[in-house]
Amino acid sequence: MPQLQRASVLRPGGAVRIGPRALLLRLVEYGRRYGRLRKNLRHQHLVLPQSRARAADPSTTTDFLVNYPGSPDNLNDLFQWIPVLHRLGESATVSILLGDVSAYQAVHEVTDLPCYFGRIASEAEYVAQQLQTKVMLYLNQSKLNLREAGFHDMSHVFLGAPGEERKLWLSNRMRLYDYVLAPDEDAKAWLASRLMAYDADQHVRVVGRRTDAGSRSGDAAVDAVKSRLPVESVVAGGIDPDAVVTELLQIRDERDRLVAERDADLAARGIVLRKGGQA
Repeated sequence: MPQLQRASVLRPGGAVRIGPRALLLRLVEYGRRYGRLRKNLRHQHLVLPQSRARAADPSTTTDFLVNYPGSPDNLNDLFQWIPVLHRLGESATVSILLGDVSAYQAVHEVTDLPCYFGRIASEAEYVAQQLQTKVMLYLNQSKLNLREAGFHDMSHVFLGAPGEERKLWLSNRMRLYDYVLAPDEDAKAWLASRLMAYDADQHVRVVGRRTDAGSRSGDAAVDAVKSRLPVESVVAGGIDPDAVVTELLQIRDERDRLVAERDADLAARGIVLRKGGQA
């Protein structure tokens, strides 16, 4: 039997050579994904009904819902924002929606914010609408899909972290976000220059550290969960939590105003919408 020297994967335009080490790493990754899938299928029948029941409680609503469908391997993107989300929780209701059982369990260990589970788009939609979500938040590498873009009565906001992750933002799906919170003016200009005919002044808001004066980055709201987080907060990277909270609350209030104006206009014509903005 000949020794394994290399493997080829056919791609459009020709064959790409993959060495034995790369092939082994790929097989290991496939194995990890298969293991996560088995765990999700084995445990979701316990987590999902609990999540649906809590979301359906009429007394439970949320202003902001973080939509994080990522795997446990990518949780650092979410962990970086946990202290800022706690700060936001001082002024509004904040919840987290996760699409993986292991991620759901891991996030429970580092935050007291309410967590919900939805592995597929229909479950995410159910949770978001039952909670009467006002603003859906997305983090680095959390792509807004077309179904989520059609959720009624919600604004969609992308939270852009500082650092090298910026190069991963580029996608025409960025156009689907109502707002992008950029860490600095350079990030805003960079994004505007790469999306053709994109109105950055309308959609991008800069929330980097504007001044050290008045910053509360050392208070309990930001520091409370640091000991439980495996990564540095985006605050350490230059994000001003007060600026983030201010912008998000303004976006929520603007959404409330637009929804109220729309409902009043429809009511004048004898049209009443159900929960979630459906006719």
